[in-house]
Amino acid sequence: MTRSRQPARAAVRIERSGDIRLRNVHVNAESGFATCDEGGCATFLRASKFPFENALLDVTHGLEVREREFAVLDVPANPVAPAAATVPVAKLADGFFSASGGVVDAQGKLYFIDHFRQRIHGWSEAEGLTTERDAPLDPVNLAMDRAGNLIVLSSLGRNGTVYAFKPGTSAQTLTVIPPTAVPTTPVADRLTALPGNLWVNGEFRSQLDPATYRFTTLAAMFARDVALPKAQEYVSPDGTLAIPAYRVFQQGPADHLGWRFSDTLDAYGLVTAKAGGRVFLSNESEDRTYSARLAAGGAVTDLQPFADRGGESVAAGPDGRVYIANGQVFVYDTAGRPIDRIDVPERPLQLLFGGKDRRTLYILTHHALYSARP
Repeated sequence: MTRSRQPARAAVRIERSGDIRLRNVHVNAESGFATCDEGGCATFLRASKFPFENALLDVTHGLEVREREFAVLDVPANPVAPAAATVPVAKLADGFFSASGGVVDAQGKLYFIDHFRQRIHGWSEAEGLTTERDAPLDPVNLAMDRAGNLIVLSSLGRNGTVYAFKPGTSAQTLTVIPPTAVPTTPVADRLTALPGNLWVNGEFRSQLDPATYRFTTLAAMFARDVALPKAQEYVSPDGTLAIPAYRVFQQGPADHLGWRFSDTLDAYGLVTAKAGGRVFLSNESEDRTYSARLAAGGAVTDLQPFADRGGESVAAGPDGRVYIANGQVFVYDTAGRPIDRIDVPERPLQLLFGGKDRRTLYILTHHALYSARP
């Protein structure tokens, strides 16, 4: 299944069956796009944003397998449900199509996007669920500058569009941000917003070195690609945040009928860091999370493997722990050792810490918003 507008529930569905052996399972909405355009000839991988939500669904016993990569799984006739995690999860709102692309403001209020319905929502304890904007401008991901402007990455237009507005203002009030050249010297205290999850696996292109007869590893591909600086960036109105201008691949017209792909458009959310600072990134194709150092132009260097699990999102908590969305929410200490798990009724897409004390973990899924207090 490729080019899906939403995830299918499961790759494998079992009903009134047992003693089934599954081997070497790989579940993904893999689809590549090759083109030659004004940027040259290239390929973009994982043009589909939504893989199967689960690898396996046991309808009879109400069990799901959310791991998308495994070598061995034997399904008995009467499987035993795993022990539940101890951290309680509360549903805050539902009825969404695909909720992600979120950001938290200085007061801890959450903003996020339901991309299919082209709505930007807000949520806070005081206000509950609100609709900030519902204009048909194809919003995908959000960031926020120090002045409180929401920076919106949109898929509308040949190379996408970035615009800004102040929450609470008229729907007709917005500022389109043009791309500008990346300065040769990093701007002090400026945050750069990067895709929190990436997919780099080199398909549709030869990865064989004829001199050594060795294939480039997934780790080497990832390190090579993320180290490339971008020539342009989108700078927020107050100058405190920039989004690197990743190459955008287009199939079809530049309006709502066409498809556009890029690392930032395909990400479930953006993460920020200052030049020289460290940031956590997920390489989904390798199923691994890295700690990395941010350089100029959005380049990422000094990659250090952090956890042998990488999924849709990764968030550093105020307690120093690291939270990884990969079917459930997996919790790691500062050394990358697994220490806990938070079970969510649906597959998590993005994790953000917010609330007044910044200790509430907001969990965005396709259809609902959850919270936890780990």
